[in-house]
Order: sequence, then C-alpha cells, then structure tokens
Amino acid sequence: MAGDKDDLSRVGLKRVLGQNRPSSSTLPDDVSNSGVEMIVPRVNGYGGSGIESFEEYFARWPLELGNFPRDVVENWVYRHWQDFGRHWLDRDLSRFEFHLVELTNSEVMRIGHIKDWMQTLDYWGDELFRCASRSATWLAKSMLDCGTSPAPIIIAPQASGMYHPTGEPMHDTQLIEGHLRLAYLRGMIRHNHSSLQERHEVWAVCLPRDSFELPGSQAGGS
Repeated sequence: MAGDKDDLSRVGLKRVLGQNRPSSSTLPDDVSNSGVEMIVPRVNGYGGSGIESFEEYFARWPLELGNFPRDVVENWVYRHWQDFGRHWLDRDLSRFEFHLVELTNSEVMRIGHIKDWMQTLDYWGDELFRCASRSATWLAKSMLDCGTSPAPIIIAPQASGMYHPTGEPMHDTQLIEGHLRLAYLRGMIRHNHSSLQERHEVWAVCLPRDSFELPGSQAGGS
C-alpha cells in the first residue's frame, strides 16, 4: 500500500527493492498515459515565476493514481515536471508500488544510476566539504545539520534487466529521484560526517517489469 513504512531489515532489500515521447515544449495541458488511460495533469506555469502552488496542483491529481504518495507527487512529479513529463508518462503509472523503507549507510552506498552519473554525484558530494558556496545552500545546511535527507529519495529495487526511460540499462538498485540529496548523503557517508544518521528513509518503488524491459528481452525469456 502506498505510504506504508517498512523497516528494510524486516522486509528485505531483495523483496521490496525487488518509443515516441512528447517534448516538454509540446506537452498538452493533460497528458494521457498510453495503455492505461490515465490523465496526469501538467504543472501550470512550470519553469516560470507564475508556477501554481503544489496545493493547487495536488488538488487536480487523479484518484486513479492514488498509488502515488503525496510526498512522491511533490518531489518527483511537481518539482521535476519537465523530466517527468518527457520520460515517464508512457509508463504504466497505475502499477507503480511505493514503500517507505529505511536504508543503512552501507545500503545507501549500493544505490546506483545509469551511465557515469555516480562519478558526478560523488564530485558533488566531495564539493559539499570543500566548496563554501555549495555547503551554504539550504539543502546542504539541512543535511549537514540533520545528518540525513529532508525528503526521501526514490529508488527502484531489483531493477537489473530493466531499462531506464532514457534507454539505458538500469542499476540493480536504481536511483529514480533525488540526485543531489543522494550526492550529499554519499559525501557525508564517505567523509564520516559527525551528524550522519545510521538509517535514512527512502521511497522504494516496485516498477512493472513489462513496462521497463530491455528491447528484445521478452522473446525466448525463461
């Protein structure tokens, strides 16, 4: 059930963690999610000073996508509408299953991303401790003070064998949303930051495998 909080030590990492797309400039006000007839509302005013508030946006969120927790809608769909609208609308969103879990620091360090993104994230994480302009931002201050992320990142467990909407093969524990938060958290872990907490809340989303299979993987599969 969306919003359930599970301790990863009880649930188990392996169980829970277990085309033509429109450009952002041409997305209509309401976008039909192909195959399941779902309507994902556009974020009005995104990218400008007149963006609608999250409360206004969430009031238009469809009941058919009630599997998306409010926190996920805000931090993934609303705040990253350009990316979400470009890459995720043609997936079977109604079958996404979200679980709020807790990861240890060693489990956080096993989260991966496509291509060479992890090198970039670790560069940002190192800058957190050597660049005053980066450590002075509100996010950096919050994480350095509290020892964890102010909002759970989103990961897809057991994603090996699936492909990211960009076309790249996914990591077994794939980062979905929260690049900068993961970068800073990894930096705090690697630098043994004094306020670092032992566990961190994370949204684990179980993706419908048939919507993310690598091209040709269905044929002859066991």
